[in-house]
Amino acid sequence: MKDPEILSRFDGRGRAEFLLGGLEGRHSDRITAIGFESGYDLQATEMPSNSTIRLVFVRNDSPPARQRAQQTQERLRAGGPLLPTWDAPAARPGTTRPVTAEEMASARRGVTAYETNGAKRFAFFVALLSLGCFVVAGVLRDRPGAALAVLVVFAVPLAAIATLIPRWMKRWYEKNRRLVDLYDQQRAGRIGPPPPGPRHPGEGR
Repeated sequence: MKDPEILSRFDGRGRAEFLLGGLEGRHSDRITAIGFESGYDLQATEMPSNSTIRLVFVRNDSPPARQRAQQTQERLRAGGPLLPTWDAPAARPGTTRPVTAEEMASARRGVTAYETNGAKRFAFFVALLSLGCFVVAGVLRDRPGAALAVLVVFAVPLAAIATLIPRWMKRWYEKNRRLVDLYDQQRAGRIGPPPPGPRHPGEGR
């Protein structure tokens, strides 16, 4: 989808929907980012079929969202970019890294999905795969070499992953939740941008 077509859906109406089929799904993060900059929140992500995804947005009438939408229009009228790039805090204290609005949209969607579904569904799916591998190993018990290979390569690692998934996903969620909150605060003007990283000799010349 082209940017003008996406923008035309976020024209101030109370609700906007996008039905994406096939390769169009790759535009979901950009659509979400444009919606956020236009003052809309992603309300739901639906799967009408195996090959389609529906994104449902609702207009956010809070002052920060309206201010953000106005800033977007002013930026476009001035010939600026549709989506801003944010200098987010990097892993090393005192440094920053460029983060695109689409990356933030992806993080926001992941945070929302975790808050809605948690990690149990994915962990359960991996555990089922592990159980299936144990069953296959049992079927191959007359072929010890093949059964051992299935156990070592698939069943045991998948069981370990299923156990660790909740911890990994919680850690990922907490990191991205902080990043999303900081981004929203900065976009709302409640805090200034992160301080620039330290200059090194020879830079800026």
